[in-house]
Formats: sequence, structure tokens, C-alpha cells
Amino acid sequence: MNHNDLQDMKEHLLYYLAHQTRKIYLNAQFNANLLALDEKTALILVDYKMKILPKTSRETKSDWFGKKGWSLHSVLVYTTIPNSTKLQVQAFDHWSPDTRQDSWFTASSLHAVLENLDPRPESVIIMSDNGGHYHNADLMMIMAFWPKWYNVKVNKWVFLEAGEAKTAIDSHHAQVSFITFIFL
Repeated sequence: MNHNDLQDMKEHLLYYLAHQTRKIYLNAQFNANLLALDEKTALILVDYKMKILPKTSRETKSDWFGKKGWSLHSVLVYTTIPNSTKLQVQAFDHWSPDTRQDSWFTASSLHAVLENLDPRPESVIIMSDNGGHYHNADLMMIMAFWPKWYNVKVNKWVFLEAGEAKTAIDSHHAQVSFITFIFL
């Protein structure tokens, strides 16, 4: 091995260690927000599954870039169970034949969740990746009306670095994709 090979291996190792460090930090953010829950606050974890293709478990490049398939937006709602140390988790999946992931579909998905929560929390903490479908003025303006429309206050929105933090919603997407593949 020469010096250039060793230098290249060192850089790859540093990239890998940086990735692992970011992943640990971002997952700690999730755990810290779970610990902040009380009987009046819910943690809402949201994410898009990029695209689900109806006929294959593995897409070709032409299928992927051809924009065929469905978008899946999932919402996991974590709440505390009174007089218990356990959490309740509710999953809400919203499908769209349109593969665009925009603020309006995101807002509609969150509206459906809030309308169906019983009991509805007084406040929420939201966690998502930093995608444009979450991190935009349209969605933030819509959410400014949540106290009036739903009597729900948004305490904070935590934007995780896309592709770095693996949360329970990623496992949920894997199960939904597998089931979808079997039944189609």
C-alpha cells in the first residue's frame, strides 16, 4: 500500500465515523423529545416514503425517474398512557397517486390526523426530515392556524438531517412496502 491509498482509506473512515456520530446525535434528539411528553403533549413523527412502485420490489432507473407509483406519507403519533410509563403509538398512512411531495398534501395529511385523534392533545412536538415539503413558508403559515382550528399548539418542530436519523417510521415504511408488494 502506498501513501495515497492510506490517505484515501483514512478519509473514508472519517466520513463513516462522522455519519455514525450524526446518527447517534439525531436519534438522541428523538429520545429527548419522547422524554418531554406529558398527558397533554403528543410527539408527531412524519415522513414520506419516496415512492412505492406497484409491481416490483426493486425499481429500475427508468421506473424511478419515470415518476410512476404512489407517494406514501406516514404519521406516527406518540402519546403517554395516564398512570403508566408506557407510550401509545398510532400510525396514519396517507397514499397519493401523485408522486409530488408538497406542502398541501402534507397539510392535508396532518389535518386528517388531528381530526381523528381522540383525545386530541393540547400541544405537539413534530419531528421530520428537512425536506422542502416540511420546511417551507406555506406549511408554517397553515400551522399558525392550528390553535384556532384544532385547539392544538405546536411547541416545536425538529428538523432532522435527511437520510441520517433512522427512526421507527423507517421501520413502518419497510413493513408497509413489503405488505404492498405481497398484495399487488
